[in-house]
Amino acid sequence: MRVTRRQLLECAAAAAVPMRWRLGGLPAPATATRERVILDLGKQCTLSESVSGYAAALGTPAPRTDLSFMQPPAVLIVPAVLEIPSRAIQAVSACLDRGGLVVLESGAGFGSAADFSRHRAGLREAFDVHLEPPVDLWPQLGGSAIPYIDFTWPFKSKIRDFSRVVPLTGGAEEIIAQVNGLPAALRRRSDRGTLIVLGSPLGPALWTGDYEARQWLRVVIEATPDWGAS
Repeated sequence: MRVTRRQLLECAAAAAVPMRWRLGGLPAPATATRERVILDLGKQCTLSESVSGYAAALGTPAPRTDLSFMQPPAVLIVPAVLEIPSRAIQAVSACLDRGGLVVLESGAGFGSAADFSRHRAGLREAFDVHLEPPVDLWPQLGGSAIPYIDFTWPFKSKIRDFSRVVPLTGGAEEIIAQVNGLPAALRRRSDRGTLIVLGSPLGPALWTGDYEARQWLRVVIEATPDWGAS
């Protein structure tokens, strides 16, 4: 059974935790003074709800659609990305070189086969991140249960997933989440910065106000060391 985006969001709304944890329900992270940028790549973002989810969870200004940053931000989030433009690659690289945190969320599970092929080639060439073809999670469970992503870093947590995952290939020390035995997220340290790649979008869970998803994102940001101008 292929789960559509509408079905995904309907399931998300039905499974959401109580209303007090919905949009705006969590306090701002302790790192609120650090600049955080959510990059909306428009047509190259497969889930607009993912952009809204990150913005609501972090209480940031409106997501950016341009790449004319005065300087690399401390935290750069790229939700549900499909094909990454060269300027976006440069922005990610600049943030990592400055010692920042980049959360790059794959949206290839919701694109065509050709979209996935370009997405996989782009991530491999730009960041040496290797992906496997998307996997439908619901058929594996017979449609009788909601899949959960099991995170092991920065703490153990189970976060709802509602449809598809793009498995990631990485070293055992890099994989930070699995679902049904498939690697679903990795964390890679560069010389100074940290790149987190999510094979299963977190944004829709943030959009519904899922407490576990918001707590995970907050702790990830707080666990990233502060950096100064170089």
